Formats: sequence, structure tokens, C-alpha cells
Amino acid sequence: MLALYMMLDTAQERESFEQIYTDNRDIMFAHAYSILKDVPSAEDAVSDSFVSLARNFSKTNEMNCNQIRSYLIIIARNAAYKIYNKRKREISTEDVYFDTESPENFTLHTEKKELYARLYDMIKELDPKYGDIIMLYYYCDMREKDIAVSLGISVENVKIRLYRARAALKKKLKEGGYCD
Repeated sequence: MLALYMMLDTAQERESFEQIYTDNRDIMFAHAYSILKDVPSAEDAVSDSFVSLARNFSKTNEMNCNQIRSYLIIIARNAAYKIYNKRKREISTEDVYFDTESPENFTLHTEKKELYARLYDMIKELDPKYGDIIMLYYYCDMREKDIAVSLGISVENVKIRLYRARAALKKKLKEGGYCD
């Protein structure tokens, strides 16, 4: 935390940063943990997120509390996915699981992981205004009203973007042969 304080110029910024940290660290950890399913990795994602916030702290002056929370959740989510993708590329003995009783469990497990990874890649390929809406709505479990407030758009606009994002995602799933 001391290193983060050194990145901030004034005592007022340090106090504001500490308040933001206290208010948001738990929700950021929960979202990172939901992606990584690993406490140390989720803590790393949250830590990386606050380093990023400290670097760009002057930009948060114009944001309200909900916008900062959404911003931090998206940063934490991206940091968690970055760790997840790095970990996914590495072969670990924990991932190679063979059950001699039922080898189809291994196949189902790996197919499910591959499908989730492909779905995440498809969401990343979407226009960011649609991809972020999908992530906030489905992965962060935010309500449309909360998304609207945090992004500074109308609830109706959130609904339209969600509809368009789902349609684009469905099209990508059909093109990939994942659904009819």
C-alpha cells in the first residue's frame, strides 16, 4: 500500500484513494475470485487493479462513486482474465485429471473449459460498449439501472445495448457452430 501512496501527489489524493480502496476491495475480490477460483490469484488481480487506479488516479476526479465502482470492477475483471488466460496457457498437473472410473468426466470438464474460454474470447471480440455491458450484467450481476448510472447512459440505452450484444454473441456462436 505504501508503494501506491507514493504514486499519489497530495494527502487529499491519498485519503481519497484509501477510501476508494476500503469501499471497493471486497467486491473487486469477489469478481476476480468468481473468474479465477483461486484466492492468491484473485488478490493479485485486485492488487494489479489498484496499481492501475493509482497510475490513472487523476482521471477519477470527475467520476461519481458508482462510476468508480464500475470502473474498478471492469479493471479487476480484465486483470483476472489476464491472469486466467496466462494460467490457461500453462499446463499444470492440476488441470490434467484422469478418473479411471469415468473418463468421460475428463472430456466433459475440458470441453466445458474450452467452451467458456471461447465464449470469453467472443465477448472480447465484441465492440467494447457491448462487451462491457455483457460483462457487467452477467458476470458482475449488476442491474440495468446500476449499469446505466455507472456508465452515464439511460436504462433504455442499456437495454438496447444488451439486446444488440446478445444478438451479436448469438451470431458469433452460430458461426462457430456452437448453436443452431
